[in-house]
Amino acid sequence: MGYDFELLGEATTVHPVHRPGRGHLRIDDRAFAAELFPGLVTGEHILEIEGRQERIFVAVRGDVHFIHWRGRVHRVEAIDALERARRAADPAGGAEIIQAPMPGTVVEVAVAAGDAVTGGQLLMTIESMKLQTSINAPDDAIVGEVCVAAGDTFDQGDALVRLAASDGNGDGDDVGSEEEDAR
Repeated sequence: MGYDFELLGEATTVHPVHRPGRGHLRIDDRAFAAELFPGLVTGEHILEIEGRQERIFVAVRGDVHFIHWRGRVHRVEAIDALERARRAADPAGGAEIIQAPMPGTVVEVAVAAGDAVTGGQLLMTIESMKLQTSINAPDDAIVGEVCVAAGDTFDQGDALVRLAASDGNGDGDDVGSEEEDAR
């Protein structure tokens, strides 16, 4: 039996194989030997994949699992077929809203409204469950609005930053071209 999940914004099918001891985890068409061990503190686990052990932290809110692994937080949520169809019917376009992957506090804001950012650039650092996470720009864009300030708290799903598509000249400022047109 497979489960449909959203992982890193993409629909993914996961097939857990339940056996005593060591198990297998198949993500899409790739199989991994995997085993999960309890950690030393609440929420900590040791994930062994293909013989390598890595620390992960897991927090659960309803049907959503927040997995902190390799310095990033991954939001894993079960998606039902009706919800998937609703999302597919939503119109695309407009400003992109970077939402909080989990509840927490803003540690640092690295950008301001009007800034041009490149894909992967740090927008802000947040803290959840005493772990700091970088919030990065998914693509080249212009910062339309920073919705929170350092020290603010937020809930899962709250808007952190609104981005608009980059105009391609890297500065996000049309004033210069208007001034040139006026000459």
